[in-house]
Amino acid sequence: MSGRHWNEETQRWEEAGTGAGAVSSPPPPRPEFAPPTPWPGPEEQGPPPPSPGRTRRIVLVLLGAAVLGAAVATTVVLLGRGDDPQPDPKPTGSTAAPTSSAPEPTPSPTDELPAGYRQVADEAGFALAVPEDWDRSESKQGVFYTSPDESSLIQVFTITEPDTTPLESLRVASESLSKSLAEDGYEETSLEETSAPEGATETVTDDAAELVYAYDSEKLGARRKVVDFSFTTQDGTQYAVLVAGPESEWPEQRDRLATALSRFAQE
Repeated sequence: MSGRHWNEETQRWEEAGTGAGAVSSPPPPRPEFAPPTPWPGPEEQGPPPPSPGRTRRIVLVLLGAAVLGAAVATTVVLLGRGDDPQPDPKPTGSTAAPTSSAPEPTPSPTDELPAGYRQVADEAGFALAVPEDWDRSESKQGVFYTSPDESSLIQVFTITEPDTTPLESLRVASESLSKSLAEDGYEETSLEETSAPEGATETVTDDAAELVYAYDSEKLGARRKVVDFSFTTQDGTQYAVLVAGPESEWPEQRDRLATALSRFAQE
């Protein structure tokens, strides 16, 4: 993942030559994770040295991302996979009350969403379901939807590195995190090829992989658990949807992922 590294101060993945001060305003997702328990705001710091990784292109963001890779244009923490997005340089407003710059809700399918969720058509070119009171933000790490207390987030971004698979993308991300978060108790819970979750839309194909990991965040003062799902859509685009939150809430992160993908579509 060339050119990207994990910044514990801002709790997000960053590209070479950028730092917490480079992002104004998730943000995320996305979003210490774009929004971990009210995670304290990022502290100003100088540009960190580049670390190997993959090139990522962002879709939109919720807070600055913190633990995510460059191979995806990001977790989270993303681009890189980031889970602690920084303030959005281009505020887009709250998802609960869309404005001209916020994503507009799209008609829901006949089956109802769980209570507390709504479907949005994000201006980044995709639709998905998110908690109705979460705020949206956009950054180089992608698009973030963050909880009011900033303890949880959903981050969406595209994987632009050529000739890579969802599994390889996540493998590279985990290898990078194991080094950057070695002193923070990084633990890879699982990494495997998988298929679209039950209830996911047809846009989400079975060419997918999932990475589950946890780490201690000194900045947030809590241990975070993340599920990072990478997949290929029917038109060949690769996306990553990362859901982060306090480890004590697991497996709520997995439930949020399934709900988000139940409305995922390309606009």
